[in-house]
Amino acid sequence: MSNQIKLSFPHHQIEIWADLLTEKAPITCKAIWEILETPLQVSCKHAMYTGKELSIQLPQERCDTTPLHEVAPENQTCFPAVGDLLFTYMPPYAWNGIPAPIYDLGCFYGQDCRTFFPMGWVPGNRFAAIRQEDLEAFALMGAKAIQEGQQTIILQRA
Repeated sequence: MSNQIKLSFPHHQIEIWADLLTEKAPITCKAIWEILETPLQVSCKHAMYTGKELSIQLPQERCDTTPLHEVAPENQTCFPAVGDLLFTYMPPYAWNGIPAPIYDLGCFYGQDCRTFFPMGWVPGNRFAAIRQEDLEAFALMGAKAIQEGQQTIILQRA
């Protein structure tokens, strides 16, 4: 397993690299790596409650065969720093009665973020960090998500 993943925003020709924190979140990193055996194109949107965050819902069919629905708490935080990538799982019916599980990848691009939701504090597994040289481009994509709405993102192994 490499130690990086790439986040690409094809409509804006922006590519961002993140370093996996394999020593601090080994199970989460391995599961994310498995999901990205094939590049994954999905939509991301700006979060509502947590601050400067792009939220990505990973598809259930990619996550079902991984430990992401049973992942142990690893390197958890409720106060992500700029560039942190957090994974959070919510079982069926936990979020507003939605009958499907939620596999959330939170990508934090600004300061003063917190994982506080209507049901309270929900810690996430901090499993990766955006490289320092990509933080400015990452913040630009956060601003575009606010101004333009949902963005297409491709997640892949680097």
